[in-house]
Amino acid sequence: MAEAATPKVAIVGAGLTGLVAAWRLVQEGVSVVIFERYPQAGGLVATFRVGGEELECFYHHLFTTDRDYVALAEELGLGDSIRWLASSMGIYTAGKLYPFGTPLSLLRFSPFSLADKLRFALSVLYLGRVKSPQRFTGVPAWQWIRRFAGKRVLDLVWGPLLEQKFAERKHEVSMAWLWKKVQLRGQSRGAGGFKEALGYMDGSFGRLVRLLEAKLRERGVVFRYGEPVLKLEATERGLALRTRKGVELFPYVLFTASPRELVRVDSGAFPGWYRQKLEALEATNALCLVLELDRAFLPFYWTNVADPSFPFGGVIEHTNLVEKERYGSRHVVYLSKYLFARHPLWQASPKEVYDAFVPHLSRLNPAFSEKFILDWHLFKAADAQPLVTCHYESKLPPVETPIPGLFHCSMAHIYPEDRGQNYAVREANRVAALMLQRLRAS
Repeated sequence: MAEAATPKVAIVGAGLTGLVAAWRLVQEGVSVVIFERYPQAGGLVATFRVGGEELECFYHHLFTTDRDYVALAEELGLGDSIRWLASSMGIYTAGKLYPFGTPLSLLRFSPFSLADKLRFALSVLYLGRVKSPQRFTGVPAWQWIRRFAGKRVLDLVWGPLLEQKFAERKHEVSMAWLWKKVQLRGQSRGAGGFKEALGYMDGSFGRLVRLLEAKLRERGVVFRYGEPVLKLEATERGLALRTRKGVELFPYVLFTASPRELVRVDSGAFPGWYRQKLEALEATNALCLVLELDRAFLPFYWTNVADPSFPFGGVIEHTNLVEKERYGSRHVVYLSKYLFARHPLWQASPKEVYDAFVPHLSRLNPAFSEKFILDWHLFKAADAQPLVTCHYESKLPPVETPIPGLFHCSMAHIYPEDRGQNYAVREANRVAALMLQRLRAS
């Protein structure tokens, strides 16, 4: 292993953004040390084992538009490990499970009248043709859908989904957020919108994380696992990072955790206007209950649960995308819930979450029995879904903060796209390029 020089850059967070930014910096000869509160790298791409195979703690896939991630995988020699697989989507609404997401399934979607189907289709086609978020940024999604797609489309499809993702703040979400989600989903489909292809890396996306970590170690990067940054202070000699092991000084720091975390570590160095911007950026947390079953559960890879009486909003049956044989012939199902920290389930024990979720599974599949569950796991992530409100782009604080040498690049900075691996890579490339400019000028 190469000898590590005195670090010039500290990166807080060993998620994908931190790892990719570190990779770009060390490629240019910059010395880096990475602080990570958890015992492994990856952030939301952390993995565990099912049937001997690595699997993400939180469901992941790629869209065909995810060029930044694919380019990185190819650069690292993992491009051939990405397979593009046929996907399928369903929706549970009005007390029944339906295929959804293709023109044919829309025609057969009995909860909609003919007028509803026409308005839904025209609104989706329109969103797919708009090239910029500007006309949507100041419009609440709830309001736009009701006006242009209709009340029944809102009540049966979009409204419950916004509520599951953003709870009581659903009326504040910008249409720019939903526009980009609809657009990217449409671009992942073939001609006519009948077939969707999603990408998955053989052996899990954790392979890329582990390879990046190994390459960074070879370049002398120091990983400080289990060492969260407690305080950050601007001094005349540089930026001081305090951990349980003491205080270290760095001329440059890249902070990749959420705005809330950056506020937490501030020791009074931030100007009032900047701190207010950080505090105004909110996010929901994520719960993901992963079930290992002895048989298939639903016929779809992705099922939106558009019913607010359910404690979860998404059912992602991973083994309806990737063959079950990779996981010891176990069927893998993610049950996803987004919620604010004040929600009782966020503070609940794993067994309490399990007990809240599992009784509802028979509503989706009446043949389901708890006996089908071979094992289960609960994973939690704070600040997992930024709350993208109207005029969000004007609320974002700059990546280059008002504190000299301090840069902030987090999931909150991804806009107008929804958060995802591809955009973590894209933003990491951008912030690393900016930091290199400043390093060369200093």
